[in-house]
Amino acid sequence: MKLICINCPKGCELEVEKVGDEVKVSGHSCPRGEVYGKSELANPTRMVTGLVRVAGMRKPLSVKTKVPVAKAKIDAVLFAMHQATVQLPVKIGDVIIPDVAGTGVDLVATANM
Repeated sequence: MKLICINCPKGCELEVEKVGDEVKVSGHSCPRGEVYGKSELANPTRMVTGLVRVAGMRKPLSVKTKVPVAKAKIDAVLFAMHQATVQLPVKIGDVIIPDVAGTGVDLVATANM
């Protein structure tokens, strides 16, 4: 599997292959590339960002997952965000949806309102 590492601006071109029970990564210029390649093969994850409605306002609130979630759960997280409405006041870091979509990850505010 060929990947571009996203851990730093270098964007190393990785080659990741599973040989028996071992995962081999080549093309990385730092240890983070190797970790990224192995995790992408085993359980790819992404940060999810978006907007949530604010009760009584036209301007939405920007939010993100506190940590990356499994790629397979992204659609469920986005659906939960679409269904949510938040009440003011909100501060950066406030939990908007705990355990969003059953991921074990909190959705938090990225702005003060």
